[in-house]
Amino acid sequence: MSVKSVLVTGFEPFGGHVANVSGEVAKGLGLLEALHHPWSHEQFPVTVTVDVLSVDAEGARRTAKRLKNGELYDAVLHLGLCERCEVPQIEVLARDRLEMRIPDNLGRQVRNTTVDGGGDRGAWIDPSIWPKEVFNTPFHLSQDAGSFICNETFFHTLKAMHQPSPTVLPTTCLFVHLPDATRLDVEASTTFAEKVLAFLLHPTPEPPVHVVAGYLPGRKGRHLVAKRAPREADAGCWEFPGGKIESGESWKEAIVRELREELAIEVTARHPLGTVVRTVGSTTFAVHLIMCEWSGEVDLQTLRVHEALTWVGADDVDRRWSGRDGEFHALVNGLSHNQVDASPSSSIARSSLMDRGT
Repeated sequence: MSVKSVLVTGFEPFGGHVANVSGEVAKGLGLLEALHHPWSHEQFPVTVTVDVLSVDAEGARRTAKRLKNGELYDAVLHLGLCERCEVPQIEVLARDRLEMRIPDNLGRQVRNTTVDGGGDRGAWIDPSIWPKEVFNTPFHLSQDAGSFICNETFFHTLKAMHQPSPTVLPTTCLFVHLPDATRLDVEASTTFAEKVLAFLLHPTPEPPVHVVAGYLPGRKGRHLVAKRAPREADAGCWEFPGGKIESGESWKEAIVRELREELAIEVTARHPLGTVVRTVGSTTFAVHLIMCEWSGEVDLQTLRVHEALTWVGADDVDRRWSGRDGEFHALVNGLSHNQVDASPSSSIARSSLMDRGT
């Protein structure tokens, strides 16, 4: 049985704290030699590398630098302290913003700015399918990791691991905010983080088919969606267009190819925004929403698996969605402002019979 290699990080104390539960939990996980498979319960070996990060710009970038320097892990788990949280909070989205209410440990206090200006970044994993009853404590799923060092760290790590390889999908990575030890003690937080780590290494009961879907932004905060044709699965439902990642493809290559085939448009793939897992029959699909830049014109006559296209925005609440694409619709409506109007030169041909309110 192959040994899984993982990186776990926590933080040093900050903001007047004399201790930081995240650093203590990370050190505890460093003693692990095995985990239990979260779905089959079989034991498997692991090696855990621990890094307690400094609460400053260098600490926020340290994991990303390790990845860029060629260090390889099967999973990365970031841990941080959430002073206001009553229960652990699993973060699935790193915001492209910095709004530090207090200085970091080197006195840096950045306000009202972005991390890199490229937009929010989402995890290549869907913890919403994990059965909550197997955890030792309740937890929340969150799409807002804040605007301090925790969020900055998560952002830089996702950016580093989303550099595409022709043969390797991104490493699974999450950020977990832990409550202060007065609310959930170190032992209980360690038990919780250990279970998260097991799910990071085995996020679905069976290996999924990976699918990419395109987020195609337009003017005034609206984005393009397509209606499945009558002959297709989920006929009549609306979706973010895309398709399966083929063997030997990177996720960037896959979304470029799929949108060229389905909509006859050329796109530049930027980064993942989020993931949902869906089971159809006996097959599990992990669908990854990809931020795309595009320009040009889409015409109904070029469509292959769809019968219509339309622009939708936050006011579109009654549409019949394919699979879990309604969750993607809600996600993109809440993205940071810098991702709005990303493709102002895009349009839809008049012959495509758009904006009928279907």
